[in-house]
Amino acid sequence: MSETVKITVVTENDKLHTSNQNQTAEPLVLTHDISMTLMSTLLRNDLLDGSLCGGRGDCGRCAVRFLEGAPIPTPLERSVLAPEELRKGYRLSCFARPKDDCVICIPPRADKKIEIISEMIDVTANIDRHSQQKNDTKYRKTPDMIVAVDLGTTTIAMQLVELSTGQIADTYCEVNPQRRYGADVLSRMQASVDGCGAALQRLAAEVLARGLRQFTAYAESRAGHLLGMCIAGNTTMEHLLLGYDVSGLGRSPFTPVNISLQKVSAMDIGLQKAATGEIGLPEGGTAAGGARDACGVAADFPVWIAPGISVFVGGDIVAGLYACGLLPDQAAGRQTECGLLPDQAAGQPECSILIDLGTNGEMAVTDGRRLIVTATAAGPAFEGGAGAVRTGSDMVAALAALLREGAMDRTGLLSEAYSAENAPRPTRQDISSESAPCPARQGISLGTNPPRLTQQDVRALQMAKAAVRAGIEILWEKIGRLPVKQVFLAGGFGYYLDVEAAFAIGLLPEDLRGRVRAAGNTSLRGAYLIGRDLWRGGSTAADALAELPARAEAVNLAEEPAFERLYLEHLSF
Repeated sequence: MSETVKITVVTENDKLHTSNQNQTAEPLVLTHDISMTLMSTLLRNDLLDGSLCGGRGDCGRCAVRFLEGAPIPTPLERSVLAPEELRKGYRLSCFARPKDDCVICIPPRADKKIEIISEMIDVTANIDRHSQQKNDTKYRKTPDMIVAVDLGTTTIAMQLVELSTGQIADTYCEVNPQRRYGADVLSRMQASVDGCGAALQRLAAEVLARGLRQFTAYAESRAGHLLGMCIAGNTTMEHLLLGYDVSGLGRSPFTPVNISLQKVSAMDIGLQKAATGEIGLPEGGTAAGGARDACGVAADFPVWIAPGISVFVGGDIVAGLYACGLLPDQAAGRQTECGLLPDQAAGQPECSILIDLGTNGEMAVTDGRRLIVTATAAGPAFEGGAGAVRTGSDMVAALAALLREGAMDRTGLLSEAYSAENAPRPTRQDISSESAPCPARQGISLGTNPPRLTQQDVRALQMAKAAVRAGIEILWEKIGRLPVKQVFLAGGFGYYLDVEAAFAIGLLPEDLRGRVRAAGNTSLRGAYLIGRDLWRGGSTAADALAELPARAEAVNLAEEPAFERLYLEHLSF
């Protein structure tokens, strides 16, 4: 039997922590197994959101302060935490293994608010004009509706969409609670393999259940009816939701369990259990005979899972391609909302490119007949870095400004005035506040309050942008370097990106200037369109989606002879 110690938890001002149920000033005392890390105990008691690096010690987000009984810091903690922080008792809970009774102080949860993009921009006319499909207080009754879900690694966005008109009736968004097991898919895959698969599935299902309850209430108030739900996510996120074994996703030959178009039910993905567990009903107390359950829908409520193309290019990208009308021969079977399929009628072949940058960078190019896709690991670089102190688009803008004003050279080396050694070191108070701003997207100027970037921040984005740029070049070469009609930047990164800054740092080739536009949340819009077409029984849509994994050409950049050369070439800004 493992030995245990007692851990007393206090608040940041050293006052005793009390639970909501206990109004007396009694300390919160945890029993800790000394063979485990401190993080495991804090997660089990919901006292920590987790780490963005999956417990590798890279992000420093799980740091706590030992007021008594601090363990000797590990070499990794000495490299991550400042000497003064170590002297004050700060340790990384993902590495700390207390062997004696101790008292700890947990800093307040102070993640910068993440804005979730839940609309697709109308790109048919003025590229700056947003879609008009927004909530309307005078919205008429909508009897039949589809639920669309963008199951993102960082955020989960849901929309209730009217079937016949495509009007957005209601929206529900949350930060993905799976982040407590790591910010990237590799961390979550490892957590699932280590026995946390059921917890990861439950966390995602709870968000979906909350959204469905909101949508059900909305629909009932308007005599509406929810017909089904379509979910689009990357391969890992869909596997975790479905409870699949993810061990084959992280190692060669990278074999998924199932990336085809799937139709399951609310019960299959655990929505009933998630809902009953949250509102306190008996475990497993699901409704029978099609009656609505605690999540607002029946156990047999239909759920479509968007198909993927490979382990690295999942249903979110397929949904984005579907929304933009970029799937092979798509226009022949269905008139898209955007009408974006390259026009071959004039005899001048053209291609279109879709780029979605987040914790993974996925890219696709098509000439209307061939579809070539690839992906590259970006880590948290395009989402603001491991600490999420700033957004990825602000990082790009800041680096462009530093480059323009001579504070950084083209190799990415910060000048002495802005180096990590001479610039003010951001403290935990800086990170948890708005005191470390970056230049705005428009009218970038370093001014008198420059962004607090470290050399590590620069190198992380530098390597990510080199890999993405190399991927774009390789895909474009494989399509024959056809004239590019349009480049769509999908997701939150593209939504806020200063395109000129992207060209300035070399993220995008100069040949694409004037053709790049933000597309917003194409994954969410594509999920609705897929769900709509499948509900209507469209065999063309079903056939196209079913055939997609075999028809699309998936490129493994690691196996491309030109990748290393292009990567090194584009490391410079």
